[in-house]
Amino acid sequence: MDMEFSFPNGNQVNALLKGFTVTAGSNGEEDRPSLEPLDFFFASLGLCVGKYVAKFCSARDIPYKDTKILLQTEWDETKRLHTKVMLRIQLPAGFPEKYRKPVLRVVDSCSVKKHILNPPSFEASAVIGEGA
Repeated sequence: MDMEFSFPNGNQVNALLKGFTVTAGSNGEEDRPSLEPLDFFFASLGLCVGKYVAKFCSARDIPYKDTKILLQTEWDETKRLHTKVMLRIQLPAGFPEKYRKPVLRVVDSCSVKKHILNPPSFEASAVIGEGA
């Protein structure tokens, strides 16, 4: 996977992602919320789980329009890190009881969660000039 990032101003970073621009930080407009990179990280986890929950329900003809994924974290002030992620799948009324535990297992299919539990190695380099 390749991505490119640019810096349109001192408070903003843009990611060019499959032809779309995703922005983190502030663009100077006070009426718009500033989304930070960590916000996108946790959003990607919820989006990934949601994708698998929707796929699970769709394969069984279970209506999932009113299903919600609720994500909360615990913050450790000493470590200055989120130390626990809690996901709650809020199922709609009438959801078949026999699928309550199986729908929880689809959380393990989420590739974002898999990467958190089995992190890749990181490597960074700095080059001067284009194509260097």
